[in-house]
Parts: sequence; C-alpha cells; structure tokens
Amino acid sequence: MNSINQELRIELIDSEKAFLAIKDEWDGLIDKSINPSFYSTYPFVYTAWKHYRNENNSLFILLVRRDAALVGIAPFRIDSMNVGNICLLRVIRFIAEWGGGDKPAIVTTVKPDLIWDRIFQFLNNEFTQWDGILLKEQPENNPVLNKRFFDNISYSARAIPEFISYYTSMTGTWEEHLKKRGRNTQRAWKNHRKKLFDLPEGVKFQCIDNPEILPDALDRFIAIEQSGWKKNSDFSVGGSEKQKAFYEELLTHLAHKNMVAIYFLTSGTTDIAGVLTYKYGTTIYPAQITYSQKYAEYSPGVILIAEIIKMLFGTHYQEFDFLGLRDEGKSRFKKEWSTGTRQTITVEIYKKSPPVSLYIMGKRVKKLAHKIYKKDLKSAVQIFS
Repeated sequence: MNSINQELRIELIDSEKAFLAIKDEWDGLIDKSINPSFYSTYPFVYTAWKHYRNENNSLFILLVRRDAALVGIAPFRIDSMNVGNICLLRVIRFIAEWGGGDKPAIVTTVKPDLIWDRIFQFLNNEFTQWDGILLKEQPENNPVLNKRFFDNISYSARAIPEFISYYTSMTGTWEEHLKKRGRNTQRAWKNHRKKLFDLPEGVKFQCIDNPEILPDALDRFIAIEQSGWKKNSDFSVGGSEKQKAFYEELLTHLAHKNMVAIYFLTSGTTDIAGVLTYKYGTTIYPAQITYSQKYAEYSPGVILIAEIIKMLFGTHYQEFDFLGLRDEGKSRFKKEWSTGTRQTITVEIYKKSPPVSLYIMGKRVKKLAHKIYKKDLKSAVQIFS
C-alpha cells in the first residue's frame, strides 16, 4: 500500500440513521467534487434508496477520509439473492441505478484512481463478505479497469460494452448548431414546428421551476404520460404508486435547490408534450419525456427538446446530456440533435467459486437467449467473450 493510500481510511455507512446524518457532509463534498454528477447528489441517492429498497438490499456506503476530512463517497448497496438452494450471493452495486439513475459514480475531491485503490484494498482485506461487484453505465476509461481484481486469478473480471450516451455541447450559437443538424433534420424540424405552432389555438412554450407550482406541473406531466403508450409502464413517472411517490419526493427536495424544471408545449388548455429535466452545475438532464398521441404527427417531443436546447444557448449551461440510448431505433432524434457521444460499459467482478460460477453462467444463458430472440447476434457473440 503506498503512502498516499495509507492516509486514506474507509468509514462504512450501513444504517438509515447514519445515512441521514451525513447529508450536510455529502452536500459539501459534491460541491467541491472533481467529477460532479446529478446522479451522485444526496437528494437523488437518498430518495432512490428510500423508495426502491427491499428486504434483500443493504446499505453499503463507503466514506473515504483523509484524517477527519471527507474526500470521497462510494454510494453503494449490497443486493442479496439466493442461487438455487446452494448459497446467498452478495453483489455490490450503486444505489443510483434505481429511479432512472444514469451513469452512477463515486464522489471525490481527489483523483478517482486513489479512491478506487483504497476501496479495493478495503474489499480485499477488511470487508470480505461479498461475492460480486456490478458497476453499470460506467465510462469506458473508468479507473476500475486498471485495478488489481483484473489481474488476480482469484477473481473473474471483465468490462462489457453497454450503450452510447449522446450529448449536445452549448458552444457557439443556436443558429450554428442548427446548421450542423443536416438538411433532412432541419427540414423535418421546421415543417413540424410550423404545423404545430400554426394550430388554431396557438402553442405556448412553458418552463415551470417554481417550488409552489411544481407539484401541479408534475400532475400535468403524468396526465400526458398516462394518456398514451407509456400508461402504467415500469419506466414512466406515474407508472406505479412507487414511481410516483419517488418523483414527488425527489422534486420536493430539488425544487428549493433550483435543480429541476418541467417544460411543456401547450395549445389552449391542452398539454401537448412535457419534459422533466434535472439541473446540476452546467448540465441539463432530460430525465423523462412524454407527449400526447393526438399530436404525434407533429413530433411534439422532438420539437419541445429542440426548444429547450435553443433556450439554453447563451446561458451558463454547457451541456444537454441526452442520457443513455438503449434503443437506437426508437431514439433517433438523440443522434440527430447531439454533438458528441460517450461509450458506456458494465464492469463485472466476481470471486471465483462454484456457486458464483453457476450464477454467472445462468445469467449469461438468459442474456444469450434474449439477444437471439431479438436477433441481436453481434451482442450475443459478446456475452461469452
């Protein structure tokens, strides 16, 4: 262990009381973090834990301190599951995978490599009651890939390409951005926008971020969503009581910090489309998008996203993060309106043992069957590579 890592110590947070007690420290750390992300903020992580945990989940938040100073947070949980009647498998994962969390990350004010080094030393030598680590939606250059588990014969470790994440950089002007979208994209946007805004009752663009009226705006958003194909879906805001309760509480926490806004396109008294966005630092995240099927021919979701991006040019915001693109066929507009991409990966690390090997094999067989069913043969080949 090098001298720098000897200075770092791990403090385990595994109780609700302790989780609540570190709120102010967490908020202070993320304000100074060198890798800030909305999905690592205390409001998101705590609210996700509160609404999605069950009896098989345990808190496993690792605080990294240098003396008394907090320099890193790994907001983990441990998922426990039975592998047949053989054993209980314990897998370490990010809490922020829940609630639509995207690209979950550790929070740190020092080099992430140092934090990961200390975390892995802790898991290898001090806390060994785990069987696997599963890190979803990580950057392809994640420092985890350089760590000892990938060279240790006692572990099975691999990085799996996941999906492409698209974003728009707010450099230049809206006019310059629009010129680079391609003729077909420009033509379709102009035609649909003109037809939509020429409706008899007209169309208004509305941004709501006032804490007092955000609850009503959320109800309006859910009403649009539940009137169409997203009705009662697992990934929609109002798809279940659990989902709705999560968003209601999260928006309450965020509204007073100016970290959320809901945008609408409205014709008369009818809401045509809505986008629920998170705001953090210089980045905007469109967490949920919905539109009325009645106006589908005008591509109202695309029009609303374009209106938001247009509004952001010339502000302090530097990036519009489209978040993960899991189904390229259904989200073509993300590609058309973005200026850059990031590859994400899943990192899997498992201890080598018969029960764990049985679990991994079973999981890969299920994935293989799904990919073959979807005729995604390229991805099917990668499953056992």
